Amino acid sequence: MLALVPAAVVTGAAGAAFAAEPTTWTEDTTVSPWHAILVYVVIPVALFVVITLMVMLPSMRKAHDYHPGEAWRGEPEWFGGPRGGVETLDAGTPAAAGRDATGSDRGGASGSW
Repeated sequence: MLALVPAAVVTGAAGAAFAAEPTTWTEDTTVSPWHAILVYVVIPVALFVVITLMVMLPSMRKAHDYHPGEAWRGEPEWFGGPRGGVETLDAGTPAAAGRDATGSDRGGASGSW
């Protein structure tokens, strides 16, 4: 409640400006309804369509996409996995099991413990 007091004082103390309108201002011209529809409807819809097409076109160019129920034909990816790929993990090499080339468990980031 105490926080509202400064807001009430500031808004209560501020009065309307008593300045007169400048005499050099021109009269406002009316805007035709077609111009308003163009600016507020047609241009935003056109931008929406262009952006949507820019997002969707790369996926429309692919020859064959995956559809549910079909076999997956893509290659497996493992980000941050072994450098030799999944095949080195399946082969059971020491480098894939977290050991260095000499076979010792030294830890990551050149640690030695």
